[in-house]
Amino acid sequence: MSPTVRTQPTPGIIARRSRPHGLTRDLMSSSRSRGFDYDSADEDAAADALSRHLIYDSAEEDDYLMVFDKPQFRTQFGVGPGAAVRGYPSYGGVYVLHCTAVELDFLNLDRFHIAMRSLDQAEEDRHCGNMRKLGATWWESEDAYRRNFMSPDRYNQPVVYVGWPAGGGVWVLRTTHGDASSRGIGRINNTYNMEERCRLIRQLGGSYYENPEDGVNLVF
Repeated sequence: MSPTVRTQPTPGIIARRSRPHGLTRDLMSSSRSRGFDYDSADEDAAADALSRHLIYDSAEEDDYLMVFDKPQFRTQFGVGPGAAVRGYPSYGGVYVLHCTAVELDFLNLDRFHIAMRSLDQAEEDRHCGNMRKLGATWWESEDAYRRNFMSPDRYNQPVVYVGWPAGGGVWVLRTTHGDASSRGIGRINNTYNMEERCRLIRQLGGSYYENPEDGVNLVF
């Protein structure tokens, strides 16, 4: 089956139709093995495209390949469960939050396929606002986030769990990575839905705020 291009208006996207290849194709291999369809007159454009990041995904009915200039995706899947979610606010920087399936549903993000940022900045700001409701952290740049993420001393770094019950208000549990590890608080991430998540947050010592704006550092 020949991969097709996802027709989605996204900043910096360059997409090229490719020859058939399997789901296990290594996108870091040579340009020819990737199977891009271009002739010798298009070598410069091809080299430029291949110097960018590649995203390959398998949709339900077809495959698609996307090439983009810089990280402009909302979701990034890796080895572990859930996904890393990003938001790009109008005032710059980036919000980052590692989300479980329940949190992805709260953000209206697909749990299996890549989502790109919005061309509409007002909509992107709303997405950032929803991320902040889950305790997302703002970083001045991707580099600043990566430096912190790779820090060898994360024991005392803060971590927050947020739950939004259907009846209103918000549950918030703030702790540190060290405390969460010793108490097994990460079990909150095993919940099936938001109501179950709220129940676990309450059982593990979280606080309930009838007025969500009273939740510490939750900005709307």
